[in-house]
Amino acid sequence: MRITRTIKIPLNVNKSLFQETIDLYTKAYNLVCKTGFNDSDFNGVSLHNKTYYQTREYLPAQLAISARMKATESLTSIRSLKKNKQKITCPQSKQCSIRYDHRSLTTDFKDNVISILTINGRQKIFIKIRDYYSKYVSWIRRSADLIIRKNKIFLNIVFTKDIEDSVSNNKYVGIDRGIKNIAVTSTNKFYGGKQISKVSKRYEKLRSALQSKETRSSQRHLSRISRKETLFRKDANHCISKSLVSSLKKGTTIIFENLKNIRKSSSKWRKDVKRQVNKWNFYQFEQFVQYKAEANGMFVDYVNASNTSRKCSACGYVSQSNRKTQSVFRCGHCGFSIHADLNASRNIVNRYLKTKCCSDRVEINQPIVPSLC
Repeated sequence: MRITRTIKIPLNVNKSLFQETIDLYTKAYNLVCKTGFNDSDFNGVSLHNKTYYQTREYLPAQLAISARMKATESLTSIRSLKKNKQKITCPQSKQCSIRYDHRSLTTDFKDNVISILTINGRQKIFIKIRDYYSKYVSWIRRSADLIIRKNKIFLNIVFTKDIEDSVSNNKYVGIDRGIKNIAVTSTNKFYGGKQISKVSKRYEKLRSALQSKETRSSQRHLSRISRKETLFRKDANHCISKSLVSSLKKGTTIIFENLKNIRKSSSKWRKDVKRQVNKWNFYQFEQFVQYKAEANGMFVDYVNASNTSRKCSACGYVSQSNRKTQSVFRCGHCGFSIHADLNASRNIVNRYLKTKCCSDRVEINQPIVPSLC
Protein backbone atom coordinates (compact mmCIF):
# COMPACT_ATOMS: atom_id res chain seq x y z
CA MET A 1 0.00 0.00 0.00
CA ARG A 2 1.21 3.51 -0.79
CA ILE A 3 0.41 6.42 1.50
CA THR A 4 0.70 10.06 0.48
CA ARG A 5 1.36 13.22 2.46
CA THR A 6 1.62 16.85 1.37
CA ILE A 7 3.75 19.36 3.25
CA LYS A 8 3.17 23.09 2.91
CA ILE A 9 6.30 25.25 2.85
CA PRO A 10 6.11 29.08 2.83
CA LEU A 11 8.65 30.76 0.55
CA ASN A 12 9.98 34.00 1.99
CA VAL A 13 10.41 35.79 -1.33
CA ASN A 14 8.60 38.59 -3.10
CA LYS A 15 5.70 37.34 -5.21
CA SER A 16 7.08 39.27 -8.21
CA LEU A 17 9.72 36.53 -8.51
CA PHE A 18 7.00 34.09 -9.63
CA GLN A 19 4.08 36.27 -10.71
CA GLU A 20 5.02 36.48 -14.38
CA THR A 21 5.72 32.74 -14.52
CA ILE A 22 2.33 31.98 -12.97
CA ASP A 23 0.57 34.37 -15.37
CA LEU A 24 2.13 32.69 -18.42
CA TYR A 25 1.55 29.22 -16.99
CA THR A 26 -2.13 30.14 -16.52
CA LYS A 27 -2.24 31.40 -20.11
CA ALA A 28 -0.90 28.05 -21.35
CA TYR A 29 -3.35 26.10 -19.17
CA ASN A 30 -6.31 28.09 -20.48
CA LEU A 31 -5.11 27.69 -24.08
CA VAL A 32 -4.96 23.90 -23.81
CA CYS A 33 -8.34 23.77 -22.06
CA LYS A 34 -9.96 25.90 -24.74
CA THR A 35 -8.42 23.85 -27.54
CA GLY A 36 -9.49 20.54 -26.00
CA PHE A 37 -12.99 21.78 -25.14
CA ASN A 38 -13.66 23.25 -28.60
CA ASP A 39 -12.31 20.15 -30.38
CA SER A 40 -13.83 17.67 -27.89
CA ASP A 41 -10.29 16.36 -27.57
CA PHE A 42 -9.35 14.81 -24.21
CA ASN A 43 -6.23 12.96 -25.31
CA GLY A 44 -2.98 14.21 -23.79
CA VAL A 45 -0.80 13.26 -26.77
CA SER A 46 -3.14 14.92 -29.26
CA LEU A 47 -3.38 18.10 -27.16
CA HIS A 48 0.41 18.13 -26.83
CA ASN A 49 0.79 18.09 -30.62
CA LYS A 50 -1.78 20.88 -31.02
CA THR A 51 -0.51 23.28 -28.36
CA TYR A 52 3.12 22.54 -27.45
CA TYR A 53 4.82 24.91 -29.89
CA GLN A 54 2.41 27.73 -29.02
CA THR A 55 3.06 27.45 -25.30
CA ARG A 56 6.81 27.03 -25.85
CA GLU A 57 6.93 30.58 -27.22
CA TYR A 58 6.69 31.92 -23.67
CA LEU A 59 7.30 28.97 -21.31
CA PRO A 60 10.24 26.60 -20.67
CA ALA A 61 9.65 23.09 -22.02
CA GLN A 62 8.96 21.44 -18.66
CA LEU A 63 6.42 24.07 -17.64
CA ALA A 64 4.70 23.90 -21.04
CA ILE A 65 4.31 20.13 -20.63
CA SER A 66 3.15 20.54 -17.03
CA ALA A 67 0.46 23.07 -18.01
CA ARG A 68 -0.78 20.73 -20.73
CA MET A 69 -0.97 17.81 -18.27
CA LYS A 70 -2.99 19.85 -15.75
CA ALA A 71 -5.34 21.02 -18.48
CA THR A 72 -5.80 17.45 -19.73
CA GLU A 73 -6.79 16.35 -16.22
CA SER A 74 -9.35 19.17 -16.02
CA LEU A 75 -10.81 18.23 -19.40
CA THR A 76 -11.03 14.58 -18.36
CA SER A 77 -12.98 15.55 -15.24
CA ILE A 78 -15.57 17.53 -17.23
CA ARG A 79 -15.91 14.63 -19.67
CA SER A 80 -17.03 12.44 -16.76
CA LEU A 81 -19.57 15.14 -15.83
CA LYS A 82 -20.80 15.17 -19.41
CA LYS A 83 -21.29 11.39 -19.33
CA ASN A 84 -23.47 11.87 -16.25
CA LYS A 85 -25.53 14.44 -18.23
CA GLN A 86 -24.43 17.35 -16.06
CA LYS A 87 -23.94 20.88 -17.34
CA ILE A 88 -20.33 21.59 -18.31
CA THR A 89 -18.29 24.65 -19.25
CA CYS A 90 -14.76 25.05 -20.49
CA PRO A 91 -12.26 24.90 -17.59
CA GLN A 92 -10.59 28.29 -17.08
CA SER A 93 -8.35 29.68 -14.36
CA LYS A 94 -7.52 33.22 -13.28
CA GLN A 95 -4.37 32.11 -11.47
CA CYS A 96 -3.34 28.50 -11.93
CA SER A 97 -0.91 26.90 -9.51
CA ILE A 98 2.30 25.63 -11.12
CA ARG A 99 2.99 21.92 -10.92
CA TYR A 100 6.67 20.98 -10.72
CA ASP A 101 8.31 17.58 -11.13
CA HIS A 102 11.85 16.30 -10.45
CA ARG A 103 13.12 17.99 -13.62
CA SER A 104 11.83 21.47 -12.84
CA LEU A 105 12.34 21.37 -9.06
CA THR A 106 15.30 20.01 -7.11
CA THR A 107 15.46 19.93 -3.33
CA ASP A 108 18.30 19.76 -0.84
CA PHE A 109 16.69 19.28 2.55
CA LYS A 110 20.05 18.99 4.32
CA ASP A 111 20.99 22.54 3.37
CA ASN A 112 17.34 23.70 3.30
CA VAL A 113 17.52 25.00 -0.25
CA ILE A 114 15.50 24.38 -3.41
CA SER A 115 16.19 25.12 -7.07
CA ILE A 116 13.00 26.00 -8.93
CA LEU A 117 12.37 26.74 -12.60
CA THR A 118 10.90 30.08 -13.75
CA ILE A 119 10.71 31.85 -17.11
CA ASN A 120 13.86 33.72 -16.05
CA GLY A 121 15.81 30.58 -15.34
CA ARG A 122 16.30 28.62 -12.14
CA GLN A 123 16.03 30.35 -8.80
CA LYS A 124 17.67 29.11 -5.60
CA ILE A 125 15.57 29.74 -2.51
CA PHE A 126 16.23 28.94 1.12
CA ILE A 127 13.38 27.21 2.90
CA LYS A 128 12.45 26.34 6.46
CA ILE A 129 10.61 23.08 7.14
CA ARG A 130 8.52 22.79 10.27
CA ASP A 131 9.63 20.15 12.76
CA TYR A 132 6.37 18.24 12.29
CA TYR A 133 7.08 17.82 8.54
CA SER A 134 10.68 16.68 8.96
CA LYS A 135 9.59 13.02 9.29
CA TYR A 136 8.36 13.07 5.68
CA VAL A 137 11.64 14.31 4.18
CA SER A 138 13.03 10.75 4.00
CA TRP A 139 10.01 9.62 1.95
CA ILE A 140 9.96 9.61 -1.86
CA ARG A 141 9.34 13.11 -3.23
CA ARG A 142 6.78 13.36 -6.02
CA SER A 143 5.28 16.49 -7.57
CA ALA A 144 4.99 19.95 -6.02
CA ASP A 145 2.58 22.83 -6.56
CA LEU A 146 3.51 26.48 -6.22
CA ILE A 147 0.63 28.79 -5.32
CA ILE A 148 0.18 32.47 -4.46
CA ARG A 149 -2.46 33.22 -1.84
CA LYS A 150 -3.01 36.71 -0.46
CA ASN A 151 0.42 37.84 -1.68
CA LYS A 152 2.11 34.92 0.07
CA ILE A 153 3.87 32.12 -1.80
CA PHE A 154 3.60 28.48 -0.77
CA LEU A 155 5.13 25.30 -2.14
CA ASN A 156 3.07 22.15 -1.53
CA ILE A 157 5.35 19.13 -1.90
CA VAL A 158 3.89 15.62 -2.19
CA PHE A 159 5.71 12.68 -0.57
CA THR A 160 4.84 8.99 -0.78
CA LYS A 161 5.85 5.89 1.14
CA ASP A 162 5.11 2.21 0.58
CA ILE A 163 3.90 0.26 3.61
CA GLU A 164 2.85 -3.33 4.15
CA ASP A 165 -0.67 -4.23 3.09
CA SER A 166 -2.99 -4.76 6.03
CA VAL A 167 -5.17 -7.81 6.65
CA SER A 168 -8.80 -7.39 7.69
CA ASN A 169 -9.64 -8.43 11.23
CA ASN A 170 -13.34 -8.83 10.28
CA LYS A 171 -14.37 -5.90 12.45
CA TYR A 172 -16.70 -3.33 10.85
CA VAL A 173 -17.68 0.12 12.09
CA GLY A 174 -20.39 2.24 10.50
CA ILE A 175 -20.15 6.03 10.79
CA ASP A 176 -23.11 8.37 10.47
CA ARG A 177 -22.11 11.98 9.77
CA GLY A 178 -24.24 14.96 10.68
CA ILE A 179 -24.37 18.59 11.78
CA LYS A 180 -25.53 18.18 15.38
CA ASN A 181 -23.20 15.22 15.81
CA ILE A 182 -20.17 15.33 13.53
CA ALA A 183 -19.84 11.55 13.72
CA VAL A 184 -21.63 8.70 15.49
CA THR A 185 -20.18 5.19 15.25
CA SER A 186 -21.95 1.86 15.44
CA THR A 187 -19.71 1.16 18.46
CA ASN A 188 -21.73 3.76 20.42
CA LYS A 189 -19.24 6.64 20.24
CA PHE A 190 -20.60 10.17 19.75
CA TYR A 191 -18.54 13.11 18.46
CA GLY A 192 -20.67 16.20 19.00
CA GLY A 193 -20.70 19.38 16.90
CA LYS A 194 -22.16 21.74 19.52
CA GLN A 195 -19.02 23.86 19.82
CA ILE A 196 -18.62 24.05 16.04
CA SER A 197 -22.21 25.28 15.64
CA LYS A 198 -21.69 27.84 18.40
CA VAL A 199 -18.55 29.28 16.81
CA SER A 200 -20.13 29.20 13.35
CA LYS A 201 -23.15 31.21 14.54
CA ARG A 202 -20.83 33.75 16.19
CA TYR A 203 -18.89 34.28 12.96
CA GLU A 204 -22.11 34.47 10.95
CA LYS A 205 -23.47 37.17 13.25
CA LEU A 206 -20.17 39.08 13.16
CA ARG A 207 -19.98 38.95 9.35
CA SER A 208 -23.56 40.19 9.04
CA ALA A 209 -22.85 43.14 11.34
CA LEU A 210 -19.63 44.08 9.53
CA GLN A 211 -21.18 43.81 6.06
CA SER A 212 -23.98 46.17 7.06
CA LYS A 213 -21.44 48.85 8.09
CA GLU A 214 -19.86 49.22 4.62
CA THR A 215 -16.81 51.08 5.95
CA ARG A 216 -13.10 50.59 5.27
CA SER A 217 -12.59 49.45 8.83
CA SER A 218 -15.33 46.81 8.54
CA GLN A 219 -13.86 45.58 5.25
CA ARG A 220 -10.43 45.18 6.87
CA HIS A 221 -12.04 43.29 9.74
CA LEU A 222 -13.90 41.02 7.30
CA SER A 223 -10.63 40.30 5.53
CA ARG A 224 -8.94 39.34 8.83
CA ILE A 225 -11.65 36.85 9.81
CA SER A 226 -12.26 35.50 6.30
CA ARG A 227 -10.53 32.15 6.89
CA LYS A 228 -10.80 31.82 10.66
CA GLU A 229 -14.02 29.83 10.64
CA THR A 230 -12.71 27.57 7.86
CA LEU A 231 -9.51 26.87 9.79
CA PHE A 232 -11.48 26.25 12.99
CA ARG A 233 -13.70 23.68 11.25
CA LYS A 234 -10.65 22.05 9.66
CA ASP A 235 -8.93 21.74 13.04
CA ALA A 236 -12.09 20.25 14.57
CA ASN A 237 -12.31 17.67 11.78
CA HIS A 238 -8.64 16.78 12.31
CA CYS A 239 -9.13 16.30 16.04
CA ILE A 240 -12.30 14.22 15.71
CA SER A 241 -10.92 12.04 12.90
CA LYS A 242 -7.72 11.41 14.87
CA SER A 243 -9.69 10.44 17.99
CA LEU A 244 -12.01 8.18 15.97
CA VAL A 245 -9.22 6.32 14.17
CA SER A 246 -7.11 5.91 17.32
CA SER A 247 -10.06 4.22 19.04
CA LEU A 248 -10.11 1.41 16.46
CA LYS A 249 -7.85 -1.58 15.97
CA LYS A 250 -5.63 -2.31 12.97
CA GLY A 251 -7.49 -4.20 10.25
CA THR A 252 -10.89 -2.62 11.04
CA THR A 253 -13.10 -1.56 8.13
CA ILE A 254 -14.73 1.88 8.45
CA ILE A 255 -17.94 2.34 6.46
CA PHE A 256 -19.37 5.70 5.38
CA GLU A 257 -22.55 6.65 3.58
CA ASN A 258 -21.97 7.89 0.05
CA LEU A 259 -23.08 11.55 0.33
CA LYS A 260 -21.78 12.64 -3.07
CA ASN A 261 -24.97 14.32 -4.32
CA ILE A 262 -26.47 15.47 -1.05
CA ARG A 263 -26.23 19.20 -1.85
CA LYS A 264 -28.19 18.76 -5.08
CA SER A 265 -31.36 18.15 -3.07
CA SER A 266 -30.83 21.23 -0.87
CA SER A 267 -33.37 23.24 -2.92
CA LYS A 268 -36.16 21.35 -1.10
CA TRP A 269 -35.01 22.41 2.36
CA ARG A 270 -35.67 25.45 4.52
CA LYS A 271 -33.27 28.36 4.18
CA ASP A 272 -31.62 27.84 7.56
CA VAL A 273 -31.19 24.09 6.96
CA LYS A 274 -29.79 24.74 3.48
CA ARG A 275 -27.24 27.17 4.93
CA GLN A 276 -26.11 24.62 7.52
CA VAL A 277 -25.77 21.83 4.95
CA ASN A 278 -23.79 24.01 2.55
CA LYS A 279 -21.31 24.80 5.35
CA TRP A 280 -21.09 21.16 6.42
CA ASN A 281 -17.55 19.81 5.83
CA PHE A 282 -18.59 16.16 5.54
CA TYR A 283 -16.21 15.40 2.66
CA GLN A 284 -13.22 16.98 4.40
CA PHE A 285 -13.93 14.88 7.50
CA GLU A 286 -14.22 11.79 5.31
CA GLN A 287 -10.85 12.51 3.70
CA PHE A 288 -9.16 13.06 7.06
CA VAL A 289 -10.50 9.76 8.38
CA GLN A 290 -9.48 7.95 5.21
CA TYR A 291 -5.83 8.95 5.13
CA LYS A 292 -5.42 8.46 8.89
CA ALA A 293 -7.09 5.05 8.68
CA GLU A 294 -4.91 3.90 5.79
CA ALA A 295 -1.75 4.95 7.66
CA ASN A 296 -2.89 2.87 10.64
CA GLY A 297 -3.65 -0.26 8.63
CA MET A 298 -7.41 0.16 8.38
CA PHE A 299 -9.83 0.11 5.46
CA VAL A 300 -12.53 2.55 4.31
CA ASP A 301 -15.56 1.64 2.23
CA TYR A 302 -18.96 3.15 1.30
CA VAL A 303 -22.61 2.17 1.06
CA ASN A 304 -25.73 3.72 -0.44
CA ALA A 305 -27.17 6.38 1.88
CA SER A 306 -30.86 5.84 1.07
CA ASN A 307 -33.16 5.40 4.09
CA THR A 308 -30.38 4.85 6.64
CA SER A 309 -32.12 7.41 8.89
CA ARG A 310 -35.62 5.98 8.35
CA LYS A 311 -34.92 2.27 8.60
CA CYS A 312 -35.14 0.39 11.91
CA SER A 313 -31.83 -1.33 12.62
CA ALA A 314 -33.64 -3.99 14.66
CA CYS A 315 -36.43 -5.17 12.33
CA GLY A 316 -35.74 -3.41 9.02
CA TYR A 317 -39.05 -1.49 8.89
CA VAL A 318 -38.71 1.72 6.81
CA SER A 319 -40.90 4.76 7.44
CA GLN A 320 -40.38 8.51 7.60
CA SER A 321 -42.44 8.57 10.80
CA ASN A 322 -39.87 6.36 12.55
CA ARG A 323 -37.68 9.38 13.18
CA LYS A 324 -39.64 11.38 15.71
CA THR A 325 -37.12 14.20 16.17
CA GLN A 326 -33.54 14.98 15.18
CA SER A 327 -32.23 12.68 17.91
CA VAL A 328 -35.09 10.24 18.64
CA PHE A 329 -35.80 7.12 16.57
CA ARG A 330 -38.78 4.93 17.49
CA CYS A 331 -39.85 2.14 15.15
CA GLY A 332 -43.54 2.21 14.28
CA HIS A 333 -43.52 -1.56 13.69
CA CYS A 334 -41.60 -3.16 16.57
CA GLY A 335 -41.35 -0.21 18.98
CA PHE A 336 -37.53 -0.28 19.06
CA SER A 337 -36.23 3.07 20.41
CA ILE A 338 -32.69 4.45 20.09
CA HIS A 339 -30.76 7.63 19.29
CA ALA A 340 -31.47 8.39 15.61
CA ASP A 341 -27.83 8.86 14.61
CA LEU A 342 -26.76 5.66 16.34
CA ASN A 343 -29.55 3.80 14.55
CA ALA A 344 -28.29 5.19 11.23
CA SER A 345 -24.71 4.10 11.94
CA ARG A 346 -25.91 0.56 12.68
CA ASN A 347 -27.91 0.54 9.44
CA ILE A 348 -24.77 1.56 7.58
CA VAL A 349 -22.68 -1.34 8.90
CA ASN A 350 -25.54 -3.84 8.48
CA ARG A 351 -26.10 -2.75 4.89
CA TYR A 352 -22.40 -3.18 4.16
CA LEU A 353 -22.32 -6.65 5.69
CA LYS A 354 -25.39 -7.74 3.72
CA THR A 355 -23.90 -6.42 0.50
CA LYS A 356 -20.56 -8.05 1.26
CA CYS A 357 -22.04 -11.44 2.09
CA CYS A 358 -24.78 -11.47 -0.57
CA SER A 359 -23.55 -9.23 -3.37
CA ASP A 360 -25.60 -11.07 -5.98
CA ARG A 361 -28.95 -10.29 -4.31
CA VAL A 362 -31.12 -7.21 -4.17
CA GLU A 363 -31.01 -5.74 -0.66
CA ILE A 364 -34.70 -6.28 0.11
CA ASN A 365 -34.33 -10.03 -0.47
CA GLN A 366 -31.12 -10.50 1.49
CA PRO A 367 -31.05 -12.52 4.72
CA ILE A 368 -30.42 -10.82 8.02
CA VAL A 369 -26.72 -10.72 8.89
CA PRO A 370 -25.71 -9.78 12.45
CA SER A 371 -23.55 -6.66 12.87
CA LEU A 372 -19.98 -7.27 13.94
CA CYS A 373 -19.53 -3.77 15.36
